[in-house]
Amino acid sequence: MQVRDYPPPPATFTPVLAPPVMRTRQWSSPPPRADGPRSRLGRLVLSTVALALGVLGLVDLAGAPIAGTAYLAVPLTVVGVGLVVGAWYGRARGLIALGAALSILLGAGAATENVAAADQPVRWRPTSIEQLDRNYTIDLGSAVLDLSALDFTGRSEAVEIHVGVGDLTVIVPPNVDVRMQVRVDVGNATVFSTRWGGIGQSERTLTDEGTDGPGGGELTLQATVDVGDVEVRR
Repeated sequence: MQVRDYPPPPATFTPVLAPPVMRTRQWSSPPPRADGPRSRLGRLVLSTVALALGVLGLVDLAGAPIAGTAYLAVPLTVVGVGLVVGAWYGRARGLIALGAALSILLGAGAATENVAAADQPVRWRPTSIEQLDRNYTIDLGSAVLDLSALDFTGRSEAVEIHVGVGDLTVIVPPNVDVRMQVRVDVGNATVFSTRWGGIGQSERTLTDEGTDGPGGGELTLQATVDVGDVEVRR
């Protein structure tokens, strides 16, 4: 039996695929922003503040009555003007923080001054009829109206006094005839020898001619205290 030789089968070719190439997109960062020239507005405002405080200090040393809060109000005004100017010309955003700090300090200082002023009574003491005002008013704090130096002989005068929260003391001359309309919403009243107090008291009208009887001029007082005490004495 004859054996026939067959050629070997052709070799199979398996293609080898290369892994896909991942392409990464290169994001280019924007070029750094070039800052413009540094604004001189901030330095100009600070220089103006220093100059204003110096002038204010000189005026204070000269004897002019200047409140302590003025040393905050003046710089705040300058900074405010600087911010308005900065909205149109220049850059001075740092002034915003300075203005906010000055505003807080000014508010605290004003509140402290009001409390201190309330502790010290306001005193009105005219020395002549020509200096006598027809109206005296104070919203917060105690007040003293001293009329003991006035001569009402042959005259008839009328005065209105109002105190919001605080005490009121009225001192009248020994000989003047006094007609009073006194009202205390919350508090106590002592008018010569008459006393009353409480909440929501109605207005009371009293007349006192002094120890010498009628004569010595006439004085009509209208005193109102919302919250506090009132005293009228000679």
